[in-house]
Amino acid sequence: MSSGDGNSGAGQRARQSARQSSGQDAKREIPDSDTQGWDFDYRPRKLRIFAWIAAVAVIIIHVLWALSLTSGRDSGVTISGADQWAFVFIGLIIAGVVLLTLRIRVRAGRAGVELTGFLQRTLFRWDDVVGFTFPVSAQWARLELPAYEHAGIKAIQAMDRDPAVAAMRSLREVARKYKPSAADAESVADR
Repeated sequence: MSSGDGNSGAGQRARQSARQSSGQDAKREIPDSDTQGWDFDYRPRKLRIFAWIAAVAVIIIHVLWALSLTSGRDSGVTISGADQWAFVFIGLIIAGVVLLTLRIRVRAGRAGVELTGFLQRTLFRWDDVVGFTFPVSAQWARLELPAYEHAGIKAIQAMDRDPAVAAMRSLREVARKYKPSAADAESVADR
C-alpha cells in the first residue's frame, strides 16, 4: 500500500463523514411532525367537505346496490352473498381513493414550502422559490420556480374564496420572513 492510497482512504472517510453530517443537518431542517417547525399550514376547506360527502355517498350507493341485487332473482344471473360483499368492498375502495384528497395541503417554514398531493409530498427550499401567484382564471394558486416553471398549490383553491385569499396573504407573510423577494406579488407577476 502506498502513502497515496492511505491519504485517499482518509480523504474518502472525511468526505463520507462530511456527507453524513450534512445529510443529518438537512434532515434536521425538515420538521418531523405535522405541526412542528411550520409557520404556515393550510388545507382546502370546501374540497374536504366535498370529499367526505362523496365518500359517504359512494358507500351508500354501493351498499344499496348490493342489497338490491337480491330482489331480482328472475334475471337468470346467480348473485351470491360473496358478490354482494364484493360490491360493498369496491365501494369502500372507491371511497378510500376519494378520501385521498384530504391529504392535500401546503406548509411553509424555515425548511421551505412543502406541497402535499394525493400520493406524494414535495419540499421546495427557499432558494428554489421565486414567488407565489394566483392567476385570474386558475382554480388554484401557483408556486413560481426558476426558469418560468411552476407547481400548483392545490390546497389554496379559488372555490374557497375568502379563506383562500387569507391563506395567500399568510403564505406571503411567511415568505417575507424567509425570502423577502418571493413575497412581492408584483415582482413575481412581472417576471
